[in-house]
Amino acid sequence: MVKVNMNADCRFLADLNANNHMGMYNLITSLGGVRLWTKGIKPTRNWTLKSVKNYFGLQGNAKSILEQLETIHNIIKKERK
Repeated sequence: MVKVNMNADCRFLADLNANNHMGMYNLITSLGGVRLWTKGIKPTRNWTLKSVKNYFGLQGNAKSILEQLETIHNIIKKERK
């Protein structure tokens, strides 16, 4: 697990606190997009790493963003069991 430095007022946390399923959907799709990006493939024409960083309130390069998103996903998965 990697230490996650997330902005406290990011849109992702607002979606999770509102019990909105879009937060979890965006986490899963962003994980896939960043995985492709780290391998040199752009997921869609309009996809940018900056939009992922802004939504989740994260900082760093593609590899560190991927590790942080995987950590967030694992934490949420453990809590929902």
